[in-house]
Amino acid sequence: MQRAQPVGEQRPERIKPVAVPLTRPPVYWHPANEPVHAIPKTEPQRNRALLDLARGAPCLLRIPRVCNDDRETTVAAHSNLGQHGKAGARKADDQYSVFACARCHSWLDGSYSATLEQKREAFLMGHARQVHAWRKVAADAGRPERDRAAARWALDRIDPPCTP
Repeated sequence: MQRAQPVGEQRPERIKPVAVPLTRPPVYWHPANEPVHAIPKTEPQRNRALLDLARGAPCLLRIPRVCNDDRETTVAAHSNLGQHGKAGARKADDQYSVFACARCHSWLDGSYSATLEQKREAFLMGHARQVHAWRKVAADAGRPERDRAAARWALDRIDPPCTP
């Protein structure tokens, strides 16, 4: 059923759209279309002997109220800072590692209770203690040559270089 329309009233005519002339030139260039110039990746600096020095060593990260200084769980904890070679899934270079017990290492890599600045400060303080420990190892004639060479390797690669 259709409604009857009043006799004097008519529907308005549809207005056809009018094409509007383009007043600006089309944009063919956009920054997203430019080729990306990636920064070349550096070769990772790795030294197994340096990481092996952490076995049985005391924790040098020493996070207050976290550290248990359990020497059986001590490993080399790598920096999470980009300035030390960390990027995406790439680990920082081995010379930017600190001997850390399992609890301190876990705090550094995954704690949500600490800010990035707190972690950065804790790592840099621990790394200063680590450099001191490497200097002692490099100068200790009683240590195996493999250990001394590994400590020298790390000291030579830290920026700025550290001399024993």
